[in-house]
Amino acid sequence: MLYRGFSQDELEQAYSPSSMVGGDISPYLASYAALSAQARTNNTVRENLRYGDAPTQVLDVFPARDANAPLHVFIHGGYWRALSQRDSAVMAPAVVDAGQSFATLNYTLAPDARLPQMISECRDAMLWLAQEAQALGIDPRRITLSGHSAGAHLAAMVMATSADALAKAGLRVREVILISGIFDLEPISLVSVNEPLQLTPVDIHDLSPILHLPTPGPHYHVTVAEHDTPEFIRQSRDYAEALRKAGHSVSFELQRGMQHFDIIMHPKTFLSGTR
Repeated sequence: MLYRGFSQDELEQAYSPSSMVGGDISPYLASYAALSAQARTNNTVRENLRYGDAPTQVLDVFPARDANAPLHVFIHGGYWRALSQRDSAVMAPAVVDAGQSFATLNYTLAPDARLPQMISECRDAMLWLAQEAQALGIDPRRITLSGHSAGAHLAAMVMATSADALAKAGLRVREVILISGIFDLEPISLVSVNEPLQLTPVDIHDLSPILHLPTPGPHYHVTVAEHDTPEFIRQSRDYAEALRKAGHSVSFELQRGMQHFDIIMHPKTFLSGTR
């Protein structure tokens, strides 16, 4: 028994969201790409804005129609080893229609980067957005940060490690939306996903959001799909409860009828928690 009474095969399945959709996620990846391309065609977008020197350190901004608008920043998933900001603009039209600008972040993937670098890159992207807020026409005092799957982990760790730095840069994160995320890395270290990540015991301790809660401030909306694996649902519930016990403003939502890969294709995922 490796973790919470699971056998190796059971643990692999528990941390394989594709097991809930028949094992083939290619139709969802194709939809992400097609809908993101459509969003880029039908909306104004500033692409491949560099927040760092590396080719992977870029982001895209879909500006709101009005100047000085709130900004919604999204960190994509892909189990820290797949996807990019190019595939992660599905929700941009709905966010822009709601009166917010939308930024989708890219970061270096495993095995070319390890988790500490990914977290640092996401923080650096946020700091760059603060620096460029006036030029981008965004209000840095009205920020929503969201992330899906591995991106929810990265968003949670940015808030846990860099909230003070963001505030000093003039960013006020008012809402954090964490979608079908990973908040405890211990089981990840025990399954095949870890092969490119190479998590160490120190990583598991230092980079698990459940062990490093942020200071209270923003409202946290922790949401997960009804048809995610039971372990993904448990991790989201546990993290939301830990936040509540630590004095955070937090809501938890189990989104009925959805699964891990289509939850980000529904505008309500990104707008229902907006304050």
